[in-house]
Amino acid sequence: MIELLRNALKTVLFIVFTMLGLVMAFVFALSTLFAIAILVIVARFRGKPFEVKEYWKTRKYRRKSMPATGPLSNKDVTDVDARDIR
Repeated sequence: MIELLRNALKTVLFIVFTMLGLVMAFVFALSTLFAIAILVIVARFRGKPFEVKEYWKTRKYRRKSMPATGPLSNKDVTDVDARDIR
């Protein structure tokens, strides 16, 4: 009898957490759609079409560049072919 109650409790907890996860995913999807709708509306007011590629390009250029330091700061990259050792 105790095992039956324990299994029922586990099942109920699983269902509750599953439903909570579904609600969180739904809220995330709605908030993403809401944010994209705001970006589209603002772009229309400015008279420009909203393009994701252009949006990220302008965001990239607006960020302040950090000074390049360290071993990976060199812009020259050498492409090396790796051979399969048998």
